[in-house]
Amino acid sequence: MMPTFSINYLAILACAIVAMPVGFLAMAIFFVSNLLIAWVLAHGIKAWQASSWGLSPDAAPWIYALNAGVFNWLGFFLPVQMNRVAWEMKSWRLVLINSSFDLTRLILFGFILSYWQ
Repeated sequence: MMPTFSINYLAILACAIVAMPVGFLAMAIFFVSNLLIAWVLAHGIKAWQASSWGLSPDAAPWIYALNAGVFNWLGFFLPVQMNRVAWEMKSWRLVLINSSFDLTRLILFGFILSYWQ
C-alpha cells in the first residue's frame, strides 16, 4: 500500500524565505570584513602614491592596483592559508581555492580603488 500525504508548498516557500535573514547575517559579517579590507587597501594605495607625498606625478593606476593586491596577499593572506596546511592539516587544493579567491578579490579592490579616486 502506498502512503498518501499532501505537501504544503507554501510552507516550503516560507521556510526558504525565513532562512534568508539567517544567511544574510553571515553575509553581513562578510560585508563588514570586505569594507575593512578595502579601507586598509585604500590607505595603502594612497601611501605609495608619489602625489600623496608632494612629489612627482603618480605612476599608472594599474601599477598601484597590482602592487597593493599582490603584496597585501603575499604578506597577510597567504601566510594564514599556509598555516592552515601546517597546523590544521587542510588540503593544498583548499588552500589554492581560498588563496585564489583572496588574491582575485584584493586585485579587484585595488583596481577599483586606484581608478576610482
